[in-house]
Amino acid sequence: MFLCAIRDGHSRKVLGYSVSDHIGADMVTAAIEDAVTARRGRARGTILHSDRGGEFTAHLTAKACFRHGLRRSMGASGICWDNSPAESFWSTFKHEHYYRHVYATKPELVAAVDKWISFYNTTRRHSAIGMQSPDNFEKSLHAAA
Repeated sequence: MFLCAIRDGHSRKVLGYSVSDHIGADMVTAAIEDAVTARRGRARGTILHSDRGGEFTAHLTAKACFRHGLRRSMGASGICWDNSPAESFWSTFKHEHYYRHVYATKPELVAAVDKWISFYNTTRRHSAIGMQSPDNFEKSLHAAA
């Protein structure tokens, strides 16, 4: 199984994700649709940063980005530093959740991922945003505005 997650780089919030039994642009576009919905369609001009995997360079992904006004950004091939925030998220997910569980079915895995991402967004504190959860950090930004 494969997981694609779209995360806000400022608040660290996971905006959309999809789980699939194969890697492909359809998995990425499903996560993009979730992320745009989470932002109530106000995503125009947002930068979607990714690595150069085929699922991110595919025409279907480009069409989804164009449809929602997302700007695509990809680091150079073989350069890992551009994608370090995403890699940090994957490390967190794997060490705090995935390696600690065994899943018998896809629905069980999807439910567990959904529960962990909800915890990640609402409860888990992040040092990069003042030891707040992503949801609380975003609320503090709106209150300040």
